[in-house]
Amino acid sequence: MMKQLSALVCGIATVGAITVAAVPAEAAPVKTRVILMPGQQVGNQSLAPAYGAMADELTNRGYPTTVLDLPGKDMRKDARTVAGAVERLRRAHPHDRVALVAHSVSGISSRWYLKEMGGASKVATYVAIGTAQYGSPASCRADIARENCPKTPFLKQLNAGDDTPGPTKYFGIRSVNEYADGHLDGGQCRVTPIPINDVPAGFDHTIEPLTPAVWDATAASLAGRCQGRFVTVPDGVLTARKSMLPTAPFYAEYKN
Repeated sequence: MMKQLSALVCGIATVGAITVAAVPAEAAPVKTRVILMPGQQVGNQSLAPAYGAMADELTNRGYPTTVLDLPGKDMRKDARTVAGAVERLRRAHPHDRVALVAHSVSGISSRWYLKEMGGASKVATYVAIGTAQYGSPASCRADIARENCPKTPFLKQLNAGDDTPGPTKYFGIRSVNEYADGHLDGGQCRVTPIPINDVPAGFDHTIEPLTPAVWDATAASLAGRCQGRFVTVPDGVLTARKSMLPTAPFYAEYKN
């Protein structure tokens, strides 16, 4: 009898030990980690240092943010740079989400990555700030980002079919006086345009990443909140002409 009791007690103790050991540690909360991309370089001068304040602000709000510099001279090459940055972040933090926040023309190269390189399956959120999604007239006469001139083969391929593929959530942010509306077909949150006061005409675009109201709209987008209207548009409705606002340079030159 004593041997039986001893065996029973030992068995209970063993089961108890196994039970305690099997309780998993509490999982760390999933974070959204941000890759913040400036617009193209001016000459050979990187604009990345100017985005430090926005990166710090998003990090302080719970979205760890790193700045990825994209020259803007070869948009396919820039897309490959985005792909490499996403893969490094996913390897370092495999349980977290990845978000792309892109200003100006970097919104085009990062969208090429999402659509043409399979990135939409790896990126939770795409936030474009001041991005002329159907082309910018300024690119037609610039030394950089020529692929973003409306109706180039690059843009025709990018904007053929669904602009917003995969499970990625798409957001468009712009200031009130931008030259292009930044609209995409498919499903997109079109954030209410943000007024930027007391700056000369045409400078709104440049200072968007330095504007606290843009930081607020970006943080809301990363949290999944649409501070505007969520719109679903069929493919083929949007054109370069329709995306340009009447204040845009060369507006009258667009026929469709």
